[in-house]
Parts: sequence; C-alpha cells; structure tokens
Amino acid sequence: MTTPLFDVVAMTEHWMRAHPDTVACRVERRRHAETLTYGRLDELITLAATRLARAGVTAGTRAAVLVPPGRELVAVILALLRLRAVPVLIDPGLGARAIGACLDQAAPGAFIAVPRAHLARVVLGWARDSVHTTVTLATSTLWFARTRHHGEPAPPPGAQPQLTLTPDAGDPALIVFTSGSTGPPKGVPYRHRHLAGQTGLLAHVGAFEPGATLYSTFLPFAVAAPSMGCAAVIPRLDLRHPERTDPAAMARSITAHGVRGLFAAPALLDRLARHCLRHGLVLDSVETVLTAGAPLPFPVLRRAQRCLPAHAGVRSVYGATECLLVSMADAAELTATAEATARGAGTCLGGVLPGNRVRVIRITDEPIPRWSDDLLAPPGTVGEITVAGPAVGDPYLGRPYDSALARIDDHGEPVHRMGDLGRQDEQGRLWFAGRKSERVRTAGGELYTDHVEPVADAVPGVRRSALVGVGPPGDQHPVLCVECEPGTSRRERRETVERVRALSGITHVLAHPGFPMDVRHASKIRRPLLARWAARKLGREER
Repeated sequence: MTTPLFDVVAMTEHWMRAHPDTVACRVERRRHAETLTYGRLDELITLAATRLARAGVTAGTRAAVLVPPGRELVAVILALLRLRAVPVLIDPGLGARAIGACLDQAAPGAFIAVPRAHLARVVLGWARDSVHTTVTLATSTLWFARTRHHGEPAPPPGAQPQLTLTPDAGDPALIVFTSGSTGPPKGVPYRHRHLAGQTGLLAHVGAFEPGATLYSTFLPFAVAAPSMGCAAVIPRLDLRHPERTDPAAMARSITAHGVRGLFAAPALLDRLARHCLRHGLVLDSVETVLTAGAPLPFPVLRRAQRCLPAHAGVRSVYGATECLLVSMADAAELTATAEATARGAGTCLGGVLPGNRVRVIRITDEPIPRWSDDLLAPPGTVGEITVAGPAVGDPYLGRPYDSALARIDDHGEPVHRMGDLGRQDEQGRLWFAGRKSERVRTAGGELYTDHVEPVADAVPGVRRSALVGVGPPGDQHPVLCVECEPGTSRRERRETVERVRALSGITHVLAHPGFPMDVRHASKIRRPLLARWAARKLGREER
C-alpha cells in the first residue's frame, strides 16, 4: 500500500478498491444489523461528498456534525475528510449550553445535523455568527432533506465538485472536544500529521488487524477501523447517556458478528461483564479488549476475564483527547501490580508507547512557557505527567490561558501537560495518582485520589469511591464518598462505611446513592460535583 499514512481517506479507498465486497461496517439497528461492504460504503461517501460540496462545503470548511451513530455518521465524516473539510465533533451529552459554547469556540461554517439539532441551533442561536451552510439529514429517508446556503452564493447547479483532494501533513483534519469532566470542554484541533501519529500508535495496541471485526463504543475508533482494513460494528448508543447502554444488546452483537476486538470504557466493560456473569455467557470470539477513558480497576479486569476465553488479552490504554494514546498496561501488569495499588501506590498505566516522550515534572498550577530540565520531579516521586510526541494536537481553540497552562515549548516541540499526577518507576512504567485539579490540599499535606480510593474500593460491598476536599485549598478536609454495590441494604451501607473509615484513616466517609459520571465514557467521576454535595452534607450534619 503506497498511500500516505496520514491520509485516512486514501487508506480507506485502498481497501475499497482492493476489497469492494469485503465487509467494512455492520450498523446495529433496533431489530437487525445492516451490513455495508467497502463498495457500498464508497457509494455512500461519494453521495454524501457530492451533496455536501454542492451545498458549499469545500476544503478547509469547518463543519459541525450532530448526527446519531449509524451509517450516516460514518459516511458524513469520511465524506468531509474526502473533501478536506474539517469535521467538528461534539458530545451531545454535554448539554445545550456547553454545546453552544463549543460551537462558539469552533466557529463552524457548516452545520450538518438531524432536524432536532437544527431546531436547537435556531432557538438557542448556536454558531449564529459563523454558520453559512446548513444541511439537514433526514435519517428516515437516508440522506439530505434539504440544504440552505447563507451569506455566500451557492455553487452553480452544473458545477462538478472535486471530491478527492490530496492533503498536506500540516493541513487541518479534525476538531474534537474534551469531555468536560473536570472543567469546560475545550476544542482540540488535529492536523493530518496528528492522525498519522495516532494511526502509528494504534498499530502497537492490537485489535486493529486487517480482517478483524471491531466493536467500539468510542465512535472515532469505529470510524477509523475501515481505514485499517477492519470491519467496524457501529453499536446503537445513546451518546447523551452512555451509562444506559444495554449490555444484553452488546453481548448479542459481539457474539453474532464474531467480534475479535472490543473497545469499551471501564464502566461499560464492567456493565457488560456483570451481565455475562449473571447469565453464564462467555464471549468466545473476542481476542483483544481495549479499554480507555479512565484507569481500569482491578475488580473490573477480573470480572471481564471471567467472561472471556482464556487466550483473550485485556489492555488498558492511557491517554487524553489532546494525545489519545500515551501508554498501555496489559492484564499481566495490572494483575502483578494490583496488590501495590490496593495499598495506595496508585494505578499502573503500563509502558510508554513508542514515539512518545513522557517526563514527570514538579507540581505547579502556574503556566510554564519554556522547558527546562529543572522542572523534572525527582525520580520515583509524584509529579505532573507530560507528553511530547507525534500525536499531540494543536493548542485549544479560543482559550489562550488554558493553552498556556497545558503547553510547554521545548525548543519548538510542544509538550502537553496531561493535568494528571503520577510517577515513573525504575522499569519506566507510568503510575497514575489522580487529576492535579482533584488533589486534596490539607493543612498537613496533599492527598491524591488514586492513592486513597483503591484502598476503599477493596472493601467488600464498595462499588467505587471518590476522595474530595471540602474547604479552601491548603486547609481542606478530606471526605471519602462511597457508592455501594447495587442491592445493598441500609444496614449494610452503614457497616461498609465504617469499614472504609477504619481502613482508609479518613474521618469523613459518606455513602452516596450514585456518583455523577462523565458524559463520554461514564467512567470518570465528576468529583467537583461530589465535593459540593459533600460540603452540603457535612454542613447539615454539623448543624
């Protein structure tokens, strides 16, 4: 294959030409799955690209896409990339206000969406000053119900759009937003060279082998799979409520399609594993499980392994929206380090993937304009994790101060500050200690979430726990919130809280009915919301 590695469209078209009758996607519907060959996918992409181009979408156009998961979403995104337009992808679960803020940052020229999203755009004024092209996608009739062009003349009716352009590695390719779990969502622009870096890193994590069938609850991976010769299963997901994903439907789909590679965030993997264990199911076809979005808890790993064949590998990938793939830990590493994690050493994130350069710097909340080796934390001590490498995206859109906090200039090479605390051990493995913004700063020193929570999580009856601080930084009171396993009685909750208090040494331990989680993976605990809840709860108890 001689196509440029950074050209996702050319990579996909290679498979379309070479294997037109091979399955590219299987799209889950309510009662059946629709199969798309590479040849049929090519037809859908060409149709979408033609209509988008005639509506006025051209190379460089930023195009917001608010379309539910399905073949339409896959075709639209790949059509935009074929036109060298720039898809703007926003999680619909962020809520109307946050979506509006994201669109203001991205300033898209085109808005491609289903009717309900167009209604919200008009009523709420989303991207009012930037959008000049609107495209309505009527999913019930497959494609475009109508197009309207504002501000600029539409292309002449007889004009033939150029549907395949060759990008430069430095051309803009994609805009995605952070999950907003620890602050407002921030737009991350990727260039084609960043996609190339991510494609190269994907080769090291497994699952994306030509001919394999991949089931991914993370839609960017599902869209990328056909470019690497994989058949992608596009599941039916409610992107506003990923935690409600039906595990029975997941299990049926994985079995029916002979899925070899499974990608799921820890919370969804746990949901699937619990279902399989309840019903005595083993997912015999699965060879590789990838999980990301949050560290993989050891109890979830053990549950997942019990519903997988003995030869299946489970790998936890660490990264962020700003640089998707940084390090990886396999099941053997997670098992070997589980005891240390339960004692409060943090969670092992595994070895750094080739091409990335990871360094741990001393903790500071201030911007760092330029790199110096004086920034480095002493070996083996907790500091902030930084990453430099080919997949690190551009600075945030429209947020110069946030960009200054997140980036260090190392003689022209951008170094991304992950906002995560951790350390590297003598073997070069990364260990996660928690988010920097979520450390608890007491009068006696700092506490890190992933040094405390695994101790509590090891107590029988605890589903998960969250350490938060109440009070001003530097004089905070640590509070450990505990969510018990479903079905736990009130008496059992009280007993569990007492056991957690005795084992953790934290005075304030509160039982919570159900933690607020991030909208993207339902795996990151929204600790700022819990901190406010804990403050109110303690205030009432003191009164």
